[in-house]
Amino acid sequence: LPTNAKISSIRQNFRRDCPRLLNKDYSCCIDWIEDAMRLLDKKAIVDFITTLWNSWNNRNNYVFREMGEAIKWDSEEKLYAIVSNDKNRFGVIVRDSDPFVIGGGCGFKDEKMMANWAELYAVEESLKIARSLNIANAIFETDCTSLANRIKKRMEDITIIGHCINESFKTTEMLNNVVVNWVNQSCNKVPDFM
Repeated sequence: LPTNAKISSIRQNFRRDCPRLLNKDYSCCIDWIEDAMRLLDKKAIVDFITTLWNSWNNRNNYVFREMGEAIKWDSEEKLYAIVSNDKNRFGVIVRDSDPFVIGGGCGFKDEKMMANWAELYAVEESLKIARSLNIANAIFETDCTSLANRIKKRMEDITIIGHCINESFKTTEMLNNVVVNWVNQSCNKVPDFM
């Protein structure tokens, strides 16, 4: 059978690409896929997606041929970014109920502090983000058990950190419902174990 390249070398004004599928100018591959799927029935769509998946999988097998399956944490390369004696870092991720990421932030605090105070600083930053996004109902999750318990019993806590927690939560009038939950963050098993 003659290919389109051979036919185009013989006949003038014959397109080298497939004239049956590419009858428009597409800027992205996904546009072509959407148009092609509109023309096909369900069985043909299943075959089309299977063909796309197989070619993508073959490409990945070729590219990642010699690489191992397990990705391991290399403590010698990454330890400097995790442990620091005079800085604390924090991160905040804002998700909706789906859980689609809406926003977030991160930063460093250039002072020595206990873990509870660093976690409280992250909660304060997350309260600021919740206020800036006009979030009415918020569920805050932390893996710091003592901070979660102190926040839940903040009206009874007479310690210095309890006073700071009360001051932080005074500005939550615009939030209708604020809940703080302890969540096991098992994604950091290796660093937490060290």
